[in-house]
Amino acid sequence: MNRFYKRYSDLIFHMLSENKWSSLAQLAEKTGFSKSTIWRDLEFLETILPNEWKLEKHESLGVRLIKPESGTLESILGQIREKNSYFHTLKLILLNDGVDISQISREVHISRSTAYRHIEKLQDVVQEAGLTLTASPFKLVGDEKNIRRFIMQYLDFMTFKLDAVKVSLNFTEFQTTLLQLLSGYSMSLRTGSLQRLKMIMYISNLRASMGYFVSFPKSVLATYQESKFFLITKDLVHFMVKCPSRELQLQEILFFAIYLMSEERPINRSQHLRYLRGRKIGEREHPFSLFLDNLSDYVGFNLTEDDIFLFHIYQTLKRISLENEFQTETIRNSMLQYLPYYETNPIFQTIEEFAVKAFSKVPLIIKKLDVLEMFTLLQAAILRKKNQHTIQAALVCRTYHEKDYIKEVLKFHHGNQLAISTLDASSIELISKYEEFDLVISTDFNDSSQLIEHIPTIIISTFPTPSEITEIKRFIHEHFFGQLRLDQNMIYPFGKKEFPY
Repeated sequence: MNRFYKRYSDLIFHMLSENKWSSLAQLAEKTGFSKSTIWRDLEFLETILPNEWKLEKHESLGVRLIKPESGTLESILGQIREKNSYFHTLKLILLNDGVDISQISREVHISRSTAYRHIEKLQDVVQEAGLTLTASPFKLVGDEKNIRRFIMQYLDFMTFKLDAVKVSLNFTEFQTTLLQLLSGYSMSLRTGSLQRLKMIMYISNLRASMGYFVSFPKSVLATYQESKFFLITKDLVHFMVKCPSRELQLQEILFFAIYLMSEERPINRSQHLRYLRGRKIGEREHPFSLFLDNLSDYVGFNLTEDDIFLFHIYQTLKRISLENEFQTETIRNSMLQYLPYYETNPIFQTIEEFAVKAFSKVPLIIKKLDVLEMFTLLQAAILRKKNQHTIQAALVCRTYHEKDYIKEVLKFHHGNQLAISTLDASSIELISKYEEFDLVISTDFNDSSQLIEHIPTIIISTFPTPSEITEIKRFIHEHFFGQLRLDQNMIYPFGKKEFPY
């Protein structure tokens, strides 16, 4: 879906990422479009930018995008999508049981010829979803589960607000009832699950009200009919559109129950982690174990020791497995707007390679968005490791007030990343003898660095300057990445200037 506004989203992404003046040549290099095309796109952007956003132009400096105080990349891209006639046309098709050219032209405010061109381009998107767009009246045909999944993808991508539509379903009452039922079954849900479950209930009711119902094999219904997910959903049946027959109603209950199962979060994390380490990772040939081993070798530390990463990566793989088996959709498709900017990152590509290889025998179909979710989890694990990384530093000062002041200044700037031991110049031999330190920070200019040649030394002032503070920060940064096998440009902030002085 990015294709319908990619040129504009590329410009906005790069201007906000740089947060400074950019020349047309720089934007052309970043986006792959010519300077003349970029200039035309910038002129068009000016006409559709919300009032509080400003595009500044300068003859020598170039252009820059000024955002309001509460403006975000997602908010501006969302507002631009709202003004895109392709997305409005697709919305009409998805939320109605057939629309004709006259209706599209009237409601989207485009000419009939433009509407026909839109339909032609939308055919490709629909086909990629494994569906067909019929001739007028235009509507989707195909497997009902795929149709609902496609609608879910679109609504999530467009950050669709349920409170903006008039429906008979009381979402507040639905949420309250669901939470009470979950409590009764001692169940917990993943972050953001309530919104997704409300969305799928809305889509299910919409499609059922048009006379379209899902269908699962009887064996699947028999397998899950006594599960807690199915029983909870049965107690929610009064929120669902009434089906013509009991059989169809049971199928609709199963459909929602599968989404509920996909959103379940283990209520006892410690117990779940013991299970993962004992059963999944303990089996050396298990695909999950192989995947983690390969990733750990790649980043240079044991990822299975990171409880947060291990817990969430397994939840991601569980979600992918259920989506593959039942053709559901519970990933945040709003992340799709970021995919073009991170799928070229070598870490992203390596995750994709390892995942496809490890889970090929299961088999799991790993989509690009699945890889992006794993990419964020791995980035978080690396940054967590970096934030926990501690440098043993000896602070050598000439006076007690110098020692006291500089120690607190260093704590202010570097926090727990520096474990500081304060010494004076007479202790230099002890530093050299016991080799307990990664770094010596000294105010003594009298050849202290030559006395401990094998330990890096940074000389600072009594009142440390910004450049001296930055030199220490750079040492901490490089010391951490020196222990890994990764290019630091592949990790957040992805090569952007981290040291401002």
